[in-house]
Amino acid sequence: MSQFARLVCLSGPDAGTEYELSTETILIGRSANADVTLNDGYASRQHTELHRIDNAYRLHDLESKNGVFVNGSRLGSGATAWLEDGDELQFASTRFRFHDPSATITAPFLAAVQETGIRVDPATRQVFIDGQALVPPLSVKQFDLLCYLYQNRGRVVSKDELANQIWAEVNGDVYDASIDRMVSRVRSRIETASPVPKNTLQDNAARYIVTIRGYGYQFTDQ
Repeated sequence: MSQFARLVCLSGPDAGTEYELSTETILIGRSANADVTLNDGYASRQHTELHRIDNAYRLHDLESKNGVFVNGSRLGSGATAWLEDGDELQFASTRFRFHDPSATITAPFLAAVQETGIRVDPATRQVFIDGQALVPPLSVKQFDLLCYLYQNRGRVVSKDELANQIWAEVNGDVYDASIDRMVSRVRSRIETASPVPKNTLQDNAARYIVTIRGYGYQFTDQ
């Protein structure tokens, strides 16, 4: 087994491809000259770098336009983060798993950890609930709405913002009731596919899309 860490691509056209991180600096981006080339139209040409320092790896966002995420949290522009074995990384819309062989292994055989929660993949326009693809898929507008909320998870998004982003072709000229109906349809698809936790409040009984009365919606993975 190699002594070096590796990245395993989880989404997009290169899903399943492994990249050994054997040099001290690994450039990741859309450029053909990158050490790890992202086949992702949302990625910057020079999106991020990995630095191998002794037996550890540090991730550095190169002020990418569409961001670098570590386990769902976005790094600040130009920020760095030390990686741990098993971290999920996302560069623009492409996801990777970071594997570090120097991490302690406590058993010869480890059962695969089942993916839990929701995952929205902009590259393939698929939604996964607890590791299973949502079938049938969402309509174009439903997916666009869910994807926007997902990419802004944790932040309260106003109905005006949703209107301008999802219905840009009509300059956001859409009734609030139409947005509410669309959210209700999306919620019914993703909530029924994944049971609501017992500790969820009844007046806002939603696992993922929470209504902020009089303002808009917030995506939260409880």
